[in-house]
Amino acid sequence: AIRVMQQVGVADALRTAHRMGINGLDRGLNYYGLNLVLGGGEVSLLDHTYAYSTMANGGAMIGEPVLPAERRTGFRNLNPVSVLQVRNTNGEIIKAYQQPEVERIFSAEVAYIMADIMSDDVARAPAFGASTELTLPDRKVAAKTGTTNGFKDNWTMGFTPQLTVGVWVGNTDNESMQNVTGLSGAAPIWNALMRQYHADLPQ
Repeated sequence: AIRVMQQVGVADALRTAHRMGINGLDRGLNYYGLNLVLGGGEVSLLDHTYAYSTMANGGAMIGEPVLPAERRTGFRNLNPVSVLQVRNTNGEIIKAYQQPEVERIFSAEVAYIMADIMSDDVARAPAFGASTELTLPDRKVAAKTGTTNGFKDNWTMGFTPQLTVGVWVGNTDNESMQNVTGLSGAAPIWNALMRQYHADLPQ
């Protein structure tokens, strides 16, 4: 990952991350270095999950327009949708979310390659073991874990064409956990949610 970041350039990688939905990592293009690929920058769970959803959607971002006052050049133009409907005390609909907007962030071919890499259980088996919590028994699923220094945070992010899920595990007071990694902490939660959601869905 460090070699790829070196070839691409940190600035271009950051620009892509911003377009994919990461609103953090905004201390300037010269602030970050190659350690960014190893967790050298803070990202919110919502932004992280939203960025992964662009891969699940074949390179397209889907959501509602960012309000004009909140728009930033080079950052995402769409936000994830959090409110589907608002009703008053009489039950009348005041506002209803209708149709999402779509913006292509990168090609479907790039999204396919990323999903293929992230769903390769054989490739990650030497580090994680085979058939771990990053797999589902009945379908291909793309997944990635992360663990910060001192076991303060761990993550599992992943998707199928139907759903993108991000899980963070850590202590709210930022205290370190005891040897809890993305695979042992966040992945079991992620896996249980994915299994439940996809139980009756076709592959």
